[in-house]
Amino acid sequence: MKISNLKKMLAILTVSTIITACGTGAATPTTPNAPTTPAADDGFLYVAQQLVGTIDPAQIKDETEVLTAINLYDPLFYPDMENDSMAPVPFVAESYTVDDSAKVYTMKIRKDITFQSGNKLKAADVVYSMERMIAINKGFAWLWSGVLDSAKATDEYTVVFTLKNPYAPFVSTLTQLFIVDSELLKANKAAGDFGDNGDYGLAYIAENAAGSGPYKLAKWDRQSYIDFVAFEGYWRGWKDNQIKKAQMLTITEEATVKTLLVSGEADMIHQWLAVSAYQELKSTSGVVVAEDPSAKLQYFPMNMQKAPTDDINVRQAIAYAIDYTTALEDILGNSVAAAGAVPVVVPGASENVKPVTRDLEKAKAALAASKYAGKEVKVTFMYLGENAQQRQFAQLVAANLSEIGITVEQMPVSWAQVTEAASKPDTTPNLTVISDSLKYPHVDSHTYGIYHSSAKGSYRSMSWFLDAEVDQILTDARKAATEEEQMSLYKKSQELVTAKFPAVYLANPTHYLAYRDYVKDYNYTGLMGYDLAFYGLTIQK
Repeated sequence: MKISNLKKMLAILTVSTIITACGTGAATPTTPNAPTTPAADDGFLYVAQQLVGTIDPAQIKDETEVLTAINLYDPLFYPDMENDSMAPVPFVAESYTVDDSAKVYTMKIRKDITFQSGNKLKAADVVYSMERMIAINKGFAWLWSGVLDSAKATDEYTVVFTLKNPYAPFVSTLTQLFIVDSELLKANKAAGDFGDNGDYGLAYIAENAAGSGPYKLAKWDRQSYIDFVAFEGYWRGWKDNQIKKAQMLTITEEATVKTLLVSGEADMIHQWLAVSAYQELKSTSGVVVAEDPSAKLQYFPMNMQKAPTDDINVRQAIAYAIDYTTALEDILGNSVAAAGAVPVVVPGASENVKPVTRDLEKAKAALAASKYAGKEVKVTFMYLGENAQQRQFAQLVAANLSEIGITVEQMPVSWAQVTEAASKPDTTPNLTVISDSLKYPHVDSHTYGIYHSSAKGSYRSMSWFLDAEVDQILTDARKAATEEEQMSLYKKSQELVTAKFPAVYLANPTHYLAYRDYVKDYNYTGLMGYDLAFYGLTIQK
C-alpha cells in the first residue's frame, strides 16, 4: 500500500463517520479506486486491533507484542510450520540432547546467525537472554522462574541449561525465548537495579531492536503504527517475492478496517472483527478469509476475591445463565464449545471436563443458595469497548443475567485498561472478556499458566484462583518423569479447577484472518502471533 493513499483513505473515512454520526440516515464511506495488487515499491500493510505496549522480548505478553518480537528477533525454538504443526523444533538452537535425569539440556547453537548490529549470535547471547528474562521478571519470565537452576555457555556455540527438577514443557516454552544481542545491550546499558548489568538495557531496548530477526525496526509511533524493513543479512536469506517492507497499523473501528481491506489499501487485517464481518468479506472479490480450528480460549474469568463472585454459588448461577448457543452460533459463529480452560485440540485436555450448558433453573437455585440470596446482586463486566464482538458479549450477558435477578454494570475499556486492572484483585472486575491464545505448544500453557498462584497478576488470571492443592498438582505435573504421569496430573488439575467455576468457559473459537488474494503462504498453527511472521508470507502478483 502507499502511505499517501492510506492517509487520503483515512481522511475520507473520518469525514464519512462524522456525517453518519450527525445525520439521520446511513452513510456509506467513499473510497478511492485501488489497484488489485500492490505497486512494486509498496510496503505490506497489516491492520492490527490493539496498540503495542512494548517491543522488549523480555516484557511481551500479547498477540501484537509477540508479532513484533517474531519479526525483529529469532527464538531458540520455533513451531514446526513446515509440517503444519505447533510442535517445537530447533531454530536458533541447531540440536539438543537431554540427560537421563531429564534436568540437563545441552543445546548446540547455529553458527551462521548474525545480529542486525553485525555481532555474531553465540551461546553467550542465549545465556544472557535467559538470565535477563528471569531478572526482569515480566512477560513470559514465569515460564522459567523457579525452574532454571543455571544456564551456562560451555563453549562459543554450546549452551547447557540445568533445571532444578524435570520440567515437562521446557522445550515448548523456548518458543518464547527470543535471543537478544548481549554485546549491544551491554554497550548501551544505563544505571539500574541489576548489578553489573545496570538496567539490562531496558531504556535502550524500549526504543530500539536488538535482535537477529528478519526485519529491522524502521519507525515506531506508539499511538499508531510500527514500520519494519528487511534485514538484508538475515541468516535464512531472501527471495524476490518476500515482503521487504511492512507496517503494522492499529485501527479499532471495524468499518474502517473492512474498507481498507476491500479497497486494497490494506493487505491483511486482524482476527478480532465480528464473525459477520468475515462472512461478508468472504463474498468480496479479491479477498481471502482463512478459517482455522484454534487452540484458543474465549472465556469470562470471574474474580473469586471480590463480592459477589467470591461465592461459588454466584459463579455457578452466572455460568448456568449464559446462552451458550447464541454466543457460539450468532456471535462467534462456527466455534467449538469450551470444555474448561484447555482448548479441546490441545493434547492433554481432560475428557472428563464437559462444556457447561444453559439451565436457568439451576442458575436460580444456585443464586438462592448463595450468601447473597435475597439481596441486590450486581456484577461489573469489563470488555473492549471498541470491539464489536465484545460489545455483543456485553449485551448478551446483561440480558441473560437479568433473567435471574443479577444486574450487570458494563465497563467498556481499552486493552491497556484491561491489563492494568488485572494487576490486583481489587481493581479486577467481577467478569472480563478474555481471548487467550496458546502461549507455547503444551497443555501447561492453559493450566499452570492460568491457574498456578505464580501466574497471578496477568490478564489470563483475572479469576484470582488460589488453591494449594492445584498448585501442588501443577508443580508435580511439570516434574513428572513420564508423559503418561504428566498428562494424568494436568488432567486432574483441570477437573479440580473447573469444579470451582472460576470462569465462564465459552468457546474455542474459529480463528479468522482476512487478506488480499495476492498474499500467499499464510499458515496458522495455533501458537499466538506466529502466523503473523511476515517473513513467511509472499506476494504473488
